Amino acid sequence: MAGLSGIVLLAGCAIMPEPITPDEQQASLDADKQVIFAKQEPIVGPLSVYEAMARSLKYNLNHRVKMMEHAVAEGQSDLAKYSLLPDLIASAGYRGRDNYNASSSRSIATGRQSLETSTSQDRSRKIYDFTFSWNVLDFGVSYFQAKQDANRVLVAEENRRKTAQLLMQEVRTAFWRMAGTQQLEGEIDKVLVDARQALKDAQGIETERLSAPLTILQYQKDLLDIIRKLEELSETLRLAKTELASLLAISPNQKFELKLPENTALQVPEFSLAIDKMEEMALQLRPELRSEIYNTRITTEETHKAMVRLLPGVEFRAGYNHDSNSYLLNSNWLELSGLISQNLMELISAPARFSQIDAQEKLGDTRRLSVYMAVLTQVHLSYQQFLVAQQQYKRTQELDAINQKISKHIATDAENEAKTGLERIRASTNALMSRLQLLEAYAGIQSSLGRVYVSLGLDPLPVFIENYDINTLASSIEAVDKNWEAGQFPSPAKVENLSAVDSSVTRKE
Repeated sequence: MAGLSGIVLLAGCAIMPEPITPDEQQASLDADKQVIFAKQEPIVGPLSVYEAMARSLKYNLNHRVKMMEHAVAEGQSDLAKYSLLPDLIASAGYRGRDNYNASSSRSIATGRQSLETSTSQDRSRKIYDFTFSWNVLDFGVSYFQAKQDANRVLVAEENRRKTAQLLMQEVRTAFWRMAGTQQLEGEIDKVLVDARQALKDAQGIETERLSAPLTILQYQKDLLDIIRKLEELSETLRLAKTELASLLAISPNQKFELKLPENTALQVPEFSLAIDKMEEMALQLRPELRSEIYNTRITTEETHKAMVRLLPGVEFRAGYNHDSNSYLLNSNWLELSGLISQNLMELISAPARFSQIDAQEKLGDTRRLSVYMAVLTQVHLSYQQFLVAQQQYKRTQELDAINQKISKHIATDAENEAKTGLERIRASTNALMSRLQLLEAYAGIQSSLGRVYVSLGLDPLPVFIENYDINTLASSIEAVDKNWEAGQFPSPAKVENLSAVDSSVTRKE
């Protein structure tokens, strides 16, 4: 036995940290790539804004994390319910020894052995028992713990709602940023080719000394400034596409295009709701406020747990036992017992415990009031930002119309050789920049509208959805979005159903 123990001890001491090998790391990366990208519905055409939202809601990894956190909280709540049940312990075993468990007795008065050495136990025997036990104190603590875990499920769901709402706002912003640059991509490349050719020609003129040095250098400097601006515009397209791809959980290398409105004029979204109604809706629907209310419930249950711990514990036991010992008169018997106990340290630490809980309650109240004010402030700020974005878009439209007219006049003069190539290229670049500013202003309107929806705590899905494929999700999101634009908002009483439907999207893959 000593030798076996020594071998086990040496084996334990021989365990050393083993860094991951390059092959293991590559295998893990390949497996992760398959998990992330392999199970997605393929992109078969240009994406509309609602299809992009549906894909992000279904496949975005941050949203999946919140979904899993909610699932874990639900599992923990289910486990907590089992702690309310009594304990039922079953045990069975074998006991043996190499000699008899024998003993003798000695007289206390004389010191002489009064009985010969004897045994009342077989050298080997089988035993088993079933014991039912129930502790009233543990039941009370477990009851309030189960209520806390149930509220934590609701907190996890509110966190998931918040993530989904922010995700919709981010997708809306990224979509229209990419849409703007996508419209100008061809024009940017065309002007960029002209500018680079003009720069190459100017460098040739400088080399052959066909023009005054200062004049040709200034000409090259202006062309380089224009090329830099055009390259920045081209880079903006790539950045916007990468950002949107990340939100959709697709590979940055995957090629995809966006489905833009058929008419060239972008329609400015409308939003009409009285500010007092907006405040009331936000206070009812915002996930942050609802989470704080649930956290207050959790703290209240902690007070109940502390009060229960001050009570004495009452434990009842009932068990059935069997022992194969042949010397026993009764090899099978039932055993009943009751026990009252009190942890005196709980009484000593009770004042400090209640003081801590009271501080937590005050902190929760203060935090809830802080969130209350933050929600009201965000509602007003987001709405004011939306109005400002509308005004900025209107002014940008006016400036863009003037810049486009200037570009046309210069292009006409250039054809009549009244303007130089530099002026024509500069005018084309200014027209592109103006057009991009207009599209960015429109993206700003969409982004500010998304912030309004987030500030109100609106969920992107209706109460009922037939299935959870991308097209159905996109249609559902579009219907909800159109209702919002028309001023039709959900009743605060329906938020529970909305949350349940929204949280089931990722499960129905």
